[in-house]
Amino acid sequence: MLVVTSAEAAARMRIALLGSILLWLGAWMAWQMHLDSALLQQFNTNSMLILLRPVFVLYSEWGLLIFYVPFVALLGYGIYAKHPLFRLVGLAYVYAQVLGTLLLVNLIKSGCGRPRPHAVSAHDVFCPAPSLVHAFNSFPSEHAVDVAVGAIFVLLLLRSRVAAMLALNAVLLMALARIATGQHYLSDVLAGLALGVAIAGIVMRAYLLPRWRTIETTPEPIVDEPFNAVQRTCPRPVRTSRPASLPPDGGGTNTHPAPWKRGKARSPA
Repeated sequence: MLVVTSAEAAARMRIALLGSILLWLGAWMAWQMHLDSALLQQFNTNSMLILLRPVFVLYSEWGLLIFYVPFVALLGYGIYAKHPLFRLVGLAYVYAQVLGTLLLVNLIKSGCGRPRPHAVSAHDVFCPAPSLVHAFNSFPSEHAVDVAVGAIFVLLLLRSRVAAMLALNAVLLMALARIATGQHYLSDVLAGLALGVAIAGIVMRAYLLPRWRTIETTPEPIVDEPFNAVQRTCPRPVRTSRPASLPPDGGGTNTHPAPWKRGKARSPA
């Protein structure tokens, strides 16, 4: 079966949340050890990475559709075909994107006000002041949060190594693209991935898994086979307690009693 059970998804979710903690730790270390500036310098000086920059720009703009399109299509199919699990997964993904990515992430970005790499050369001040300007909304990476949410849904719900590898590659490529285009630092991307994993885990824990267990425990309706349905629609023949009377012999009176009346025949007077 391609889709895992709710118990398997819950076990995988616990591992994913542990990975979120490690990503948060990696983001903090990248800022403390000045890995942000070192990696950014590599992207700005390496000739191969400079040659690939148009590819990174293109993927940075359109790469989010890799997860948007399948999950929206899954939601539409679940509603059209009245498939409860597909509809539930699609709604959970939409809730994670709307409530987590759009609201929570933008709130953190505006409150932190970290300048983007292309805005200023120095970034020692992590969160200088709240700002609504796009050039000062570097932390965390919203694109990283988006792809992390989609990848976690794929990793937790599907029993497929191919799908898992494709999802992880999509996340890695988006992380590199956001750094190569000068939109984010390494710590911004790692924090975005950690936040995306946490958002997906919270939505699955609070919304998806309880309803998924209900779907699994609800018995499926029994669909009658056509032959049995025809049998139930046709009336059964009514069996009489005794067969019909024999026709009279030659139109006269029947002097011979029927077989079932022979034992009760009266003797002549």
